[in-house]
Amino acid sequence: MSPKHHFMVVLCVLVAGCALGGVESDVDSEALTQAEEASCHNALSPSEEKTALKLIDDICGDTWCEGDNNFAFERLTCRRGAAISPSGGTCTLTLRILPRDDGHHSYTRTCTTSGFVDFASLVATAQSGYQSLNWDYYLALTDCISALESGLHH
Repeated sequence: MSPKHHFMVVLCVLVAGCALGGVESDVDSEALTQAEEASCHNALSPSEEKTALKLIDDICGDTWCEGDNNFAFERLTCRRGAAISPSGGTCTLTLRILPRDDGHHSYTRTCTTSGFVDFASLVATAQSGYQSLNWDYYLALTDCISALESGLHH
């Protein structure tokens, strides 16, 4: 098998393994290294995901949600990248865009941001315990959400 074909097989196994999650399959789990398996799991705990989604929703009222659309933030998944990856990983926010002038349609979209890998990269926590979105993550989401809105067909 050529190196290109070998790479494609490993990539397909990795993608299938991530897509299947905990589902048993005929995929040879030994083909996935421990680092690849770790990258398939959400780097956020359920409570961290809930906190980050709440902070995103809270800031929405003062930013993106003031326009023509409302938003429902549904899922936030972070994946650690390979140790040699310059970005370190990515986080994907799944959201629904709800146009205010059309109560019958909504658009499910995702924002994938590079360079964010875990709760501490998304959320700043002050010594007092106050939490807010990390400024860099807020800016990355702002850029992504603005691009999503401009691509909607009204």
